[in-house]
Amino acid sequence: MKKIFAFLCALSLFSVPAFSAEENTTAVETETTSVETITTRGLNDFKDFSHWSLSLNVGMSQFDGDVKQQFDQILSASKVSWTIGLEAEYTWNPVWGLLLNFQYMPYQGVTGSTEWGRNSFKGNMYSPSLMASINMFNLFAQYRKSAAWNLYLNAGVGLVWYECISTPVEGSAPGENTPKGIGQDGSGYGTSITIPLGINLEYNINKHLAVGLSGYYRMTNKDNFEGEHYTKGTMNDGQFYVAANFRVKFLQEGREGGHMRNISMHEYRQLVSGEKSFQDDLDSLKRRVKVLEDTVANNILPRIQALEDYNAVSPDDDNDGVANFRDREPNTPKGAFVNFWGESIPQEALGCCDEVKKVMTALGMDPEVDYNLSVYYGFNKSNITAKAKKNIEQVVEKLKADPELKVELRGYCDYPGSHDYNLKLSQKRVDVVKAALVKAGIEESRITTQAQGQLPNPPMAEQKNRRCDFFFSK
Repeated sequence: MKKIFAFLCALSLFSVPAFSAEENTTAVETETTSVETITTRGLNDFKDFSHWSLSLNVGMSQFDGDVKQQFDQILSASKVSWTIGLEAEYTWNPVWGLLLNFQYMPYQGVTGSTEWGRNSFKGNMYSPSLMASINMFNLFAQYRKSAAWNLYLNAGVGLVWYECISTPVEGSAPGENTPKGIGQDGSGYGTSITIPLGINLEYNINKHLAVGLSGYYRMTNKDNFEGEHYTKGTMNDGQFYVAANFRVKFLQEGREGGHMRNISMHEYRQLVSGEKSFQDDLDSLKRRVKVLEDTVANNILPRIQALEDYNAVSPDDDNDGVANFRDREPNTPKGAFVNFWGESIPQEALGCCDEVKKVMTALGMDPEVDYNLSVYYGFNKSNITAKAKKNIEQVVEKLKADPELKVELRGYCDYPGSHDYNLKLSQKRVDVVKAALVKAGIEESRITTQAQGQLPNPPMAEQKNRRCDFFFSK
């Protein structure tokens, strides 16, 4: 029996390094015949985890030695005692860890032999041991999603300090020898090597706490724990116990991965490979896209469709591009320049540039009219160009020549873009021109501004709509 246990312990201990995967580099040839290097990270490469935990166990134990026992009894005939232990564990990765255990195990029973007679013994064991801990669920269930339940196989080696006093049972026949205690001199104490082997089933209550149930058998290399000195060279005394344990997991602040005892192999690989971060970003993007799709489908598209339906049936009697419901001048002549409200724009207010002249010539309008009193802008711009500065200088001269003259600045935008956006852009354009006039010495009280917003596309280039017009009055 002892050989079987020793084999299991050795197998457990020597198999531990196999679970600490090393870094592997693989060259992969792609479709473009180039070679890419793929690096597989080992289980211990990702350092952003907490590892330490502390566990207290309390349970019942029973001594397994040379006690008086019937042939048909399966379990030891020694009396059941209590036990208490404390262990500190460093969990390297989700598969295995290393723990230091200290177990206190009192024991007692009755022996009976021709050599020693019938004796009652009572003793205490104090056993520190170092064990490897293998998470069997993470080892054999590599793709489970949750690590709430875990089953650990623990095995290792340690020492036992023990003491025992043996007393003859009253009324029993004496043996050839009379036991005094553990030592040959009756000192009552001894030391032994122990090989603990056990399992521990744990449930993670939360990220800080866990509860479990464990069962252990501790073999020793001594046969005199009951106070009777062995004479045949056998080494078969041991102790087994069942205990409930309570574990506290110490979490370090800022550790992305949490505690090693709280994570499954599937989750661990996601973190190590970066798949978890990528999946979180992808999930976040999916949620944002879903919100955007819902907004477009439930809010924007119905409004656009309603507007299209309304415009499709809205008449435009003068064909100036402004529907009748918005047209303040419903009888503008064909080819007239109008603003957003369908109001005619005086030719004097249309500043002229080469592009505008070409379009006006094509429409049969007089390109020789001086339109220099308007300021034109680039697409989606509000800055003043060199040409615009010269136009503004002419306006400044005109205003200084007549101190009673006032000016109204009207800003326009072309058709692309929303109404609200173009209204703000046209306001920005007139504000820039106003600032230039004030800087040139024109009193602010003589200047008023009006943002007209966007103009529907007339039968000419859009640039003429990106402008600021000057309207003078007294």
